[in-house]
Amino acid sequence: MEKLSVNVSRRNFLRGAAASAVGIAAMGVLGGCSANPTGKTNDNETGEVPLNISETISADVVVVGAGSSGVCATVQAAQLGAKVVLLEKNAFLGGNGAGTEGMFAIGSRMQQELGVGTEINFRDVIATEAEFFNYRVNALFWKDLVEASADNLNWLIDCGVPFSGVVDDYHGLGKIKAFHWFKEGKGKNYIDAMIAKAEELGVKIMTKTPANDLILDGGKVVGIYATKEDGSILQIDCKAVILASGGYANNEEMMKDRGYDLTYSINQGLPGHDGDGLRMASAAGGEDVSRQRGFLREPYSHGIDFFGTMTQALHRGGPFLWVNEEAQRYANEACGAFTPGNNSNAVHTQRKSFLIFDRGVLEGLAKKVENLVEDVEDAVAKCPSQNIYKADTVEELAQKAGLDPAVLKETVSRYNELCQKGLDEDFNKPADKMVGMTKAPYYIFRQDLAFWTSIGGISTNRKMEVINKMGEPIPGLYAVGTDGCELYRETYTMNVPASCNANNCHSGRIAAKNAAAAL
Repeated sequence: MEKLSVNVSRRNFLRGAAASAVGIAAMGVLGGCSANPTGKTNDNETGEVPLNISETISADVVVVGAGSSGVCATVQAAQLGAKVVLLEKNAFLGGNGAGTEGMFAIGSRMQQELGVGTEINFRDVIATEAEFFNYRVNALFWKDLVEASADNLNWLIDCGVPFSGVVDDYHGLGKIKAFHWFKEGKGKNYIDAMIAKAEELGVKIMTKTPANDLILDGGKVVGIYATKEDGSILQIDCKAVILASGGYANNEEMMKDRGYDLTYSINQGLPGHDGDGLRMASAAGGEDVSRQRGFLREPYSHGIDFFGTMTQALHRGGPFLWVNEEAQRYANEACGAFTPGNNSNAVHTQRKSFLIFDRGVLEGLAKKVENLVEDVEDAVAKCPSQNIYKADTVEELAQKAGLDPAVLKETVSRYNELCQKGLDEDFNKPADKMVGMTKAPYYIFRQDLAFWTSIGGISTNRKMEVINKMGEPIPGLYAVGTDGCELYRETYTMNVPASCNANNCHSGRIAAKNAAAAL
């Protein structure tokens, strides 16, 4: 049967070529070269497209993406004797993994030595996660993760990953003490150690070599095309492909298609997370479940430093009033007290969201947050994106922000009434967060969204095989990390801190083990 590549078009190849036109040369070459043969692809626009295949090499396993999950899949497959090629579209390695701080595990050697969290078990984890998601998550994925977590963390240590020796509940945000901090709290230490291990095992690491499309033979993955730095096409014949491209949060087209206005959003993650894995898996017949999955994201105000103390003090919710573009209150503003992701969920239910407070609230917060008053006044003066204003009356504040003055005045009046009662009859915000707004001046901040990564999108089974809508696996195709995470739905809970990064390691190892077993 003729081998087919999926979802290849001139536009895709041009995009890939442009992405790889600058930077350092690819590291490592396998196999020999061929003299520009012509391949055939199914192209929705033009039918057949000649491929400028300048080189064909072979491998047992190709891993797409050198982030947290990709490096684990790479090292594990190589340790099992597989010939591995690791493709990375960026000039650097690590992806968003370099920004992680630690790893979840239960029963690790480190916990046992410290005597921290030794009483925690699977019941403690699934009790919170299953209920949080209304039992819409497959608990067996959590069970697999938890039961393998100690072995996974011990394996990382044996691979040379340095940890700080501290295990805690991650700043009090987690419900269990199972957060293992990397040395200096830097994911770069994790990535660097795993890359060094991969190189020691003889893995061929190719940077600035974006994967473009899978090659199928009778529905089975038998290879992959990638774009080399010179714009020509590299064909890699292989027995398995592990997609670890890190999601699609950098892909503006995909984000807009999922309802996100990116005009005033920012992406805090590193570049290169363009949905390559989701695109290729979907084209091969895998089920796209990205619209039922979520993001790591939080509210902020465009033009203001997200990590500044002002943003953290204001946009985490609490004694503020949130209104939408119709100047109506719409949520419990303290909804993110225990699950920060709830803040962004609530904000995203509205076309626009605004955060309002008065001088009294500001002065109260300033007792605990240094320079908060000065920072707020500076933001008002700059008004970086026509989004931050101050006024002596509620009506004037509404006019500056483009809201209906009469409606906002009525909304504030109702809110003050509830604050005076000490009971939020409308949205059930805790009484200690119900602080009335009666002291001028008044402030308003438009709430935009800051993204780090999408979490989940490609449907997989417990072997991390990509599956179609009928639950049938695509032979030779795996999805790991945030490409195929099945632990959550719309929200990353933080109840079990660093569970997402633990899944990066776990899913990478599971996919590698199953790919190697099938060789």
